[in-house]
Amino acid sequence: MSVTLGQAVLLGIVQGLTEFLPVSSTAHLALAQRFLPGFTQPGILFDVLLHVGTLFAVVVYFRSRIGETFRGIVSADPVQRRQAWKLVSLLVLAVALTGAVTLPLKQFAIEGMTNFRRMGFALVGTSVLLLVAQRVGDARGEGGRSLEEMRPRDAALIGACQSVSAVLHGFSRSGNTISVGLFCGLSRRAAAEFSFLLSIPTILAAAAVENLHAYRHRTGPVFEGGALPAYVAGMVVAAVVGYFAVGVLLKLVVSMRLNAFVVYCAVLGVLLIVFGNALSSGAAGGLKVVP
Repeated sequence: MSVTLGQAVLLGIVQGLTEFLPVSSTAHLALAQRFLPGFTQPGILFDVLLHVGTLFAVVVYFRSRIGETFRGIVSADPVQRRQAWKLVSLLVLAVALTGAVTLPLKQFAIEGMTNFRRMGFALVGTSVLLLVAQRVGDARGEGGRSLEEMRPRDAALIGACQSVSAVLHGFSRSGNTISVGLFCGLSRRAAAEFSFLLSIPTILAAAAVENLHAYRHRTGPVFEGGALPAYVAGMVVAAVVGYFAVGVLLKLVVSMRLNAFVVYCAVLGVLLIVFGNALSSGAAGGLKVVP
């Protein structure tokens, strides 16, 4: 069996924590897989299930907002209906632009999944981005536009910049999108909420693309004998840990306490720049694909 129960649980914890905290889930999963004794990449299904777990976490955490949006879509109140359709259209616009930029560069992204030195430079970039975002958030205080006041150009810019995280592994998706939201003039809470809500169509779209690729090329095992319980365990752990990670990051963004992540990404980035070539030379093949 390519993934043991213990490995699945450990990777589920890593995925759940790092998918939403601004530290790059790709870099951390790659490192975890690199140092797991006897680990071999099991194929696309395991990665997809880990992401389904974190998808559940976002859906459950924001169930009220999501339910309100769906009710607004069919509401008889024109104001509620307009707001609901506006949010949906902004999310679609953002994820469409992410895909438009990412797909042509997919091969470059795949080649970078075992390039730890490249991830190190991207993590340093994440650190700088978070530092600037913290300065902007501190200067603005509680001000800024709400989610209802978002403009299409805000969503377009966030979606286009989100593609950087999909192409350059090591740039945090959550850190990137929250920072750009703040730069666009959104309030701290609006920037964080839009980032989390955007993860839903982003994960779904990425998983669909990778599943289609696997089906067309008949690559990656669906699951090997006895492996399914481990796969499901990883998904459940990712969901539970991810749920708490969403709440933690939302509170930290609203209060603009991001210094710990600034320092962490900078230190880890420098270490990967220094030791990245040695790590890459022995990296396990076929690391995480879904951004």
